[in-house]
Amino acid sequence: MRLRPILVSDAAVAGAAMLMRKAGLHEDLDWAAADKPGQLIDVDGYKVHYLDQGAGPAIVLIHGFGGHTYSYRHLIPTLSVDHRVITVDLKGYGYSERDAHAGLSLTAQVSMLKGLLDKRGVARATFVGHSMGGGVAQRFAVAYPDMVDALVLAASVNGEAPAGRRVLPPGPLLKLAVPLLAKFAATRMLRGSFYDPAMLTDEVRDEYMRPIRIIGSMDGLIAIMRDGAADLPVDLARITQPVLLLYGAHDKLVPPTVGREIQKRVPQARMVVVEKAGHLLLEEQPLACESAIRDFLQEAGVASATGVASG
Repeated sequence: MRLRPILVSDAAVAGAAMLMRKAGLHEDLDWAAADKPGQLIDVDGYKVHYLDQGAGPAIVLIHGFGGHTYSYRHLIPTLSVDHRVITVDLKGYGYSERDAHAGLSLTAQVSMLKGLLDKRGVARATFVGHSMGGGVAQRFAVAYPDMVDALVLAASVNGEAPAGRRVLPPGPLLKLAVPLLAKFAATRMLRGSFYDPAMLTDEVRDEYMRPIRIIGSMDGLIAIMRDGAADLPVDLARITQPVLLLYGAHDKLVPPTVGREIQKRVPQARMVVVEKAGHLLLEEQPLACESAIRDFLQEAGVASATGVASG
């Protein structure tokens, strides 16, 4: 009686492997050998990939789920003209190390960021978080308020909203589901994240897909879902820094209504809705977003003290 489930599982595994190969989701890149656009730094034994460019008041850029430093490719060169811009690949994402046992909850990401900034000599900064990265930024502001001058939450999730109980299928089934979910996220969701779908060129799609091919990525996604179940909601009332809520008018994934809910709990927050932009508003409308960020920082009177020079 136990033979049939095993045979079904084997067939499903074989079928999923074939689908992964056809979709280009096979893991064929060695992390250590993969070309990386930035640098690596050891934070508590974990190799984190980051970019550190420019000089001046520090700005830390945190990507969302499925993103990496590439997500900020338009803002980095403009902001780094007069700021020190640190862009980080969160644990398990982009070109950071693949280690499913490294602790991949949002709370663990906050600890990693603290360690990275300490090592880079950054005492204070403005934090920009996109989507899930906004949840990380909210948690950082609560955990280390003296290090945060201001928050820019772009298409950000509401960290105070309960995540709900995550029910994960058992091992073999989860191994099958994650690659298919990754394919879905890299195609349907990515395409739907733009107001103008023509902006999702083959080059953009390939840049987002490439880190998923790093060996260990699927195990990392499983660990992200597993570890994230332990994250507690953020108490938004404890955020006292100036906050800019930046949302795309046509965002279907995290609509502006989410920002308005955050604003109810963070009275000092101001909100800007960017027209002709979807979820990836920082990529679709970088000039409008940069202008809103600069106006916000000027009005907030933010002055940061960076540590060592970038390099």
